[in-house]
Amino acid sequence: MSNPLKKPQRRQPKQQRSKETVRAILEATIDLLEDAGYAGVTMQKIADRAGINVAAVYSYFSNKYQVLAEINERQVEERYNFRLEEYEHMLARGDDWLDVFAMSMRNWANMRMKQRGSAALRRAMHASPILWELSQQTTHETATRFAERLESTYPGNEGKMEVPARIITETMTATFDLMQLTEDHDPDQLLEGAIKMVELYMKSFE
Repeated sequence: MSNPLKKPQRRQPKQQRSKETVRAILEATIDLLEDAGYAGVTMQKIADRAGINVAAVYSYFSNKYQVLAEINERQVEERYNFRLEEYEHMLARGDDWLDVFAMSMRNWANMRMKQRGSAALRRAMHASPILWELSQQTTHETATRFAERLESTYPGNEGKMEVPARIITETMTATFDLMQLTEDHDPDQLLEGAIKMVELYMKSFE
């Protein structure tokens, strides 16, 4: 079966009215995810919840996978930009890298927990093999960016930080998912445990 994410999107919103329509589509999709989960999202239901004609939804997105992918991209980019800005600011002050990392992860987790629909979106990403593949791609891209930061933090390890960056990214992503998707564990304990593991792991590179 062909990948529905690779189908071309119909058009890109340029005018303010078009951007508002796309925003309404994304907000309606989040509402549906929170109300009924991944199985409850269809193009027709998105249109109904947004109060627009279904043809308007199809004019911007070819299928629901593209709508969900757009929400994921926006949320991930928002979190990454927030984290990078904070990370660079604290390092510029001369703070210890591991302290910076710990604080950054706490703030990033808090931001993700507060993003509307983020938990429901993560459930959707786990429910669909197509969206799960996209999630893994996003994790890989995040790890690649993170590796560049680690190389500048640990001189002498240039070109050796791809694996550590991937391990840390996978660990923290899984932790954030568990914090949002389980009711059996205390979220703060999960986060602090993951941060401690990363701190112990990174001390081997000092």
